[in-house]
Amino acid sequence: MSKVRFILIFFSILILAQGFYAQTRNPEYMAGISQAYYSMFDAYNPYATGEMLDHIRRERFDLILPRVMREKKIDMWIHVIRPWTWSGNEFRRLEGSDLNYRSMDSTDPLRYEFGSNAGVFIFTDRGGDRIERVVFAGEVEDPGAFDIVRGQSKFINQENYEIIDYVTENPDKVPESELEYRFMGLGEFIAERNPKRIAVNYSEKLSLAEGSETYTLALTDGISYADHLQLTKVLGDKYAKRMISAEYLILDYLSRRVASEVVLYGICGYLRPRRPRAGKYDKIVPGVTTLSEIGPSSVLDKDGRRRNSGNYVIQRGDLITGIGIFSHLGGAYVLRKGETDLPPYIRKFWEDRKKIRGILLKNIKPGLTGRETLELLICKLEEAGFVYHDRQIYDRNADPTKTQVALDMHAEGKGILAPRISHLGPKWHRDIKLRLFHCFAIEYFVFMAVPEWAKANNSTGQVLSAGFHDGAVVTGRGMEIPYPERWRKIQIIQ
Repeated sequence: MSKVRFILIFFSILILAQGFYAQTRNPEYMAGISQAYYSMFDAYNPYATGEMLDHIRRERFDLILPRVMREKKIDMWIHVIRPWTWSGNEFRRLEGSDLNYRSMDSTDPLRYEFGSNAGVFIFTDRGGDRIERVVFAGEVEDPGAFDIVRGQSKFINQENYEIIDYVTENPDKVPESELEYRFMGLGEFIAERNPKRIAVNYSEKLSLAEGSETYTLALTDGISYADHLQLTKVLGDKYAKRMISAEYLILDYLSRRVASEVVLYGICGYLRPRRPRAGKYDKIVPGVTTLSEIGPSSVLDKDGRRRNSGNYVIQRGDLITGIGIFSHLGGAYVLRKGETDLPPYIRKFWEDRKKIRGILLKNIKPGLTGRETLELLICKLEEAGFVYHDRQIYDRNADPTKTQVALDMHAEGKGILAPRISHLGPKWHRDIKLRLFHCFAIEYFVFMAVPEWAKANNSTGQVLSAGFHDGAVVTGRGMEIPYPERWRKIQIIQ
């Protein structure tokens, strides 16, 4: 075969492979959104499309926006997404890629809610059953969701010729600072609507930057000091005095769900890996098979010693788990000679896990705050004979005959962790009520002392431990599971 022909064949195969890969991914997948809306807009979910996000946005504008604004007694909500909080380099990298990128690469918590990474958005309660939605300045992915879209400000870039033209045509109206171009005309717009209480996205009390565990939605503190000064100037004394922080409004808006979000959340949870690869453990031969042959796994041997080396040869009496604290994603036990079932301590651990999950399922209801729910669950767990620990580690000062439990059941789907049923995080995480359709992680950690493991050298000593992480939804009936449990049994290897 000639060298030229070989090269042509090679590149043909490469192009076909890339095409196949593109087809297996969601073609409308929005770059960066799975880091912001984790467990909802995941890349492998074929229903997490731009059309679905647009539908959710409109549903939230219709159903949630009027309620939260009226509950907080807000007449106007001004939300400024600063144009300098996203990377132009990232924009250029994605331009022409057929990926939906307009609202990505910004740290603003509402960029996907509004479909933009830069703009001034104004929501006004003018009576009736809906809220007026205006894009005062900026471009959006879904213009039909808004009543007025004025488009990008012609003054957004100080290098544009429009500023030169404006100065030439209006020599008596030239602002003292270029920053004043940013909100030009906003004062007249607000005066026309005459709002009594104006919420603006700046922080006063909440440590919002601690409100997320996803880097792209590390909730910012809102507008800059310079923006606040310019807004105050543009609004004038009359309306500037009516400005308050929108932090609680934003938190309330993000923490509520519409039905379509719950549907998408359930699909994402179902599609996420829930168990080891089919047949992963079927070909294990005790004394022959190594860990590297079955893929990422770890072992606790019959003495409780942790074995992680890929060269480790699997032995009888080994408990095979996944990697890390969430080791429930893998699970197999290699029977010792004479054994026909799991050892008593593994059976007890698994039975305790089921009891704990049952207590959670029975006692999480809408209407209570995260704090009230946590206190209730601690009471029920202790009544059932468990020890609650406020840290995700084994407490050596507690009764060693009792299984220990730690909880961190935080919100999922928006990157924001509140409302949160846990001792972790800032206190305002726990002060928020669990609303109808609240989507959250059933994240809990179980620790049980195993006296038989006298020679244990694992990180917790003579302790069997695992973390469990699934999803749940709060309905009118209480806590419900929208997809099958990720791991329901431990495979037994003969």
